[in-house]
Amino acid sequence: MVRHAGDVEATIVACKAAKEAEFDFVKQKILDVVDQVSGIFVVTVDHDNAEDMVKMNKKGEHALDKEGNVQILVSHTLQPVT
Repeated sequence: MVRHAGDVEATIVACKAAKEAEFDFVKQKILDVVDQVSGIFVVTVDHDNAEDMVKMNKKGEHALDKEGNVQILVSHTLQPVT
C-alpha cells in the first residue's frame, strides 16, 4: 500500500525489501518446514502497481502540475488484473 502514499523512493525501498524477504527469509526458514511435510509453498507479492506511479496526459506524456512537477498517481488504475 506504500504506493498510494505517492512516495516514489519509499515504494522502491518497499519493493526491494519484499524481494529480499521473499528470497532470503522464505528459503531458509519456511521451505525447510514445507519440505519436512512434503508440502508445496506458493509465494505471491503485491507490488500495488508500483510501476505505474506517474499520471499521464492524453498524449501519453507525464502529467505536470502548475509548477511543472510530475504528478504522482496515488489512485488505483483501471487496468485488468491478469
